[in-house]
Amino acid sequence: MIRPAYRFNANWKVWLFVLLLLPVLLKLGFWQLERADEKRLLLAQYEQQRTAPALAPAQLALLPAGQVAFRKVRLSGNLWQEKSILLDNKILDGRVGYHLLQPFADISGTIFLLNRGWLAGTAERRLPEIPRAGSPLDIVASVYVPLGEAVVLGQDDWASGWPLLVQAIDIERISARLFANNAMQLAPTIYPYVLRIESASPAALAVDWPPINTRPEKHTGYA
Repeated sequence: MIRPAYRFNANWKVWLFVLLLLPVLLKLGFWQLERADEKRLLLAQYEQQRTAPALAPAQLALLPAGQVAFRKVRLSGNLWQEKSILLDNKILDGRVGYHLLQPFADISGTIFLLNRGWLAGTAERRLPEIPRAGSPLDIVASVYVPLGEAVVLGQDDWASGWPLLVQAIDIERISARLFANNAMQLAPTIYPYVLRIESASPAALAVDWPPINTRPEKHTGYA
């Protein structure tokens, strides 16, 4: 007589757990499907923009924010090579390293934050030597619009001086650091998105720019 009662109590707890968990699982499933749809739209936008001609900075400035992702831009100007930013924990072909970003002063007057590509790290975690580029430069780059917030593996406590070692790109904070000693009342500002250099452009390092980190099919599988 005791065992059936115990079994009933155990089953009741299991069913209660399932009922409580079901809304969470459904919500996660729908979220994964939404993410898959976002990735499909991004891939379609990527394919469309990759074949479009490169824009001048003045043309790029006229585009709505929702239409700038992956757009190619043709730049002429100079890198501020003494103001380098190293984006930490970037992997290429299984090796850990950095992305090298530097301000690019275009002749149009616009300043862009240019990602030149990947640099290898060392086991001792010494910062790599910054490869210098020629000057002036004519390059093509594409606009990178991040999908969501970056995953940060450590606290971004910036040291004084350059190069900066960062865990995530914060355009406003970088702009403030660049122009901290500017005597002008209105300091220049940087274009709000990073530009990723095309592999055929001078000053490009090891370049691998996948349009998305996770394929839509993976999100669908999770759902």
